[in-house]
This record gives sequence, C-alpha cells and structure tokens, in this order.
Amino acid sequence: MSLQIFILASGSKANAVLLCEGNTRILIDAGLGIRSLVPALGTAGLRINQLSAVLLTHEHTDHVRGLNSLLSHAGLPLYATAGTLSAVEWMIPARSKVTAMDENTREIGPFAVRAIPVPHDAAEPCAYCVQCGNRQLTFATDLGEVPAELADALAHSGFAMLESNHDVKMLRNGSYPEFLKERIRSSSGHLSNTQTAAALKAAKGNGLATVVLAHLSDENNDPALARRVAAKALSGSGIALHVTTRSTIGPFLNLE
Repeated sequence: MSLQIFILASGSKANAVLLCEGNTRILIDAGLGIRSLVPALGTAGLRINQLSAVLLTHEHTDHVRGLNSLLSHAGLPLYATAGTLSAVEWMIPARSKVTAMDENTREIGPFAVRAIPVPHDAAEPCAYCVQCGNRQLTFATDLGEVPAELADALAHSGFAMLESNHDVKMLRNGSYPEFLKERIRSSSGHLSNTQTAAALKAAKGNGLATVVLAHLSDENNDPALARRVAAKALSGSGIALHVTTRSTIGPFLNLE
C-alpha cells in the first residue's frame, strides 16, 4: 500500500498537509477553516471523520485557524509541543485527547513521529520527522535557520517538505515595513530561497528522492524563481522537485 501526501494548503494564509498510510490519516497543521477543509479533504477522497490525528507545528493563525472546529466535529487526538499546546489551550475542547511532543517518538498507527525544535517566533515551534517502515519523511515550515538536528533528518529522508519563503532581493525591495522585513529575515523568521537551496544541497545524495518547496510568500517570492534556485542546488541528483502556491491545492503524491 502506498504512502500518500496531500498538500491541502501552503502559504502565509493557510497550511495543512495530509499524510496517509492505509487507514491512518494524519493532518499536519489545521490552518484551513472548517468550510475550506471539508472540500479540500474531498479532493483527497476523504471526510473529516476519517482523519486519525492532528499534529501542530506551532500556534500561528495560518496553522491553527480551523483547530477548534475540527476537534469539536471529529474529536481527534491532538499532538504538539507543550509550548504550542499552552498557546492554543483556549481552542481545545475540554475532552480532547492531547499529547505533548518532546524528544520521544510517538507512534500513530504505522507512523513513528518525532518533533524537531526549529527557530521561529512562536512559543515552541517544531518540524516533524516521520518514519513509516523503511521510509523517512521530514516536514519543516516556518523557520529562520536550519538547525543541525533538522539538517540530519533531511539528510536521511526520502521525502522533504521544506519552507522556501522569500527571495532576499524581493523582500528588500518590497512594500513590507522595515520591522516586518527584519522579522522575516531574522534567525527566528523564515527561510529564503538561498537558505533552502543550501539545506537541500547538503541533504542530496543520501536517498532524498522527492522535495516540496512550501510556504512561499506571495509578495516576496515567485514559484518559478524558488524552483530555479532549488533546482540548481539539486542539479544532477534526479530528485523530483515540486513547488506549492497559495492559490492551488497540491501536489498530491504517492510514495511507493
């Protein structure tokens, strides 16, 4: 049975990724409101009551917008770091099953899930490294730098979803106020195309087969540019490269 990954939303407005193996379906981030999530899941042939669990990377609105409605409708178990759980406590229905992610691996069906701390301006943000059989997958959005633990996870993954938020020149010359530009390019902000390319270049050659560039800024990036910078770093590797956009769902991937 194939391992499936559905990018339901990615960007500064909403983020949600569906990871499926057999009857286990994990939603990574709940940034889509319930009215948007229902049809998005429908494109993957699923309903809300068929989800198995929700993982949160951090508490920013574009990652948790639909959390309360989702937990209220489906009663799903929720996994996040203690800091993130504290930040979204007001969104969690009283009887929800909640698990704090720490350095320990958590088993969710066939998935072994490990949280990796990342630098971002949130309470306790993380990336996720997921083991399924002999396959390792890494999901990392919203981070200003790539820490050593995440770099190691990327180097041992067959699949990586990694933020490629902005082009440095577009950000510098764009209309954002200076304080926001400084936040984005700080070590607790967001990865630039060149930072992402460097991380991918360091990871290639160790079994990495599929890469998804995620969380692209609408104003400070361009999908074709992000692809070009990453493709140069991955040149000669044969790695399949995909780019998300805010305006479209996808890609939908089957990993055999």
